[in-house]
Amino acid sequence: MTSAAEAAWRLVAAADAGELDEVCRARGVRLLGLFGSAARPAEGAVPHDVDVAVSWLAAPDVLGLLDDLVRLTQFDGIDLAVIDGAGPVLRAEAMVGRPLYESEPGLYATTQMAALAERRDTQWLRDLDLEALRE
Repeated sequence: MTSAAEAAWRLVAAADAGELDEVCRARGVRLLGLFGSAARPAEGAVPHDVDVAVSWLAAPDVLGLLDDLVRLTQFDGIDLAVIDGAGPVLRAEAMVGRPLYESEPGLYATTQMAALAERRDTQWLRDLDLEALRE
């Protein structure tokens, strides 16, 4: 049985070999990244799932992409976070990881910086919500 850490390693290897590029182009993926505990394992921690961020060029094929990722990794504990239209906190968390695919050079970094800036710029609104809940 494949572990989450092994599955993350297989994803990275598929990206390095160009195999993931073929999958992403066929599925209309704009960018794909690995994040969460499998991307940044803490000492002594064992990840239980593999978090993958995705953004689409066109109509999303979530199930098709998920099926391809399970086939590549031989692991069915993949959590796919669609960042298109997601809130700023999820988008920022999902973009802090390891890039696996980008449809054009520099897209991952640009998207990452935009997500982190939006999270920072909207923090005051989340703080207001918490303050209102305390009252």
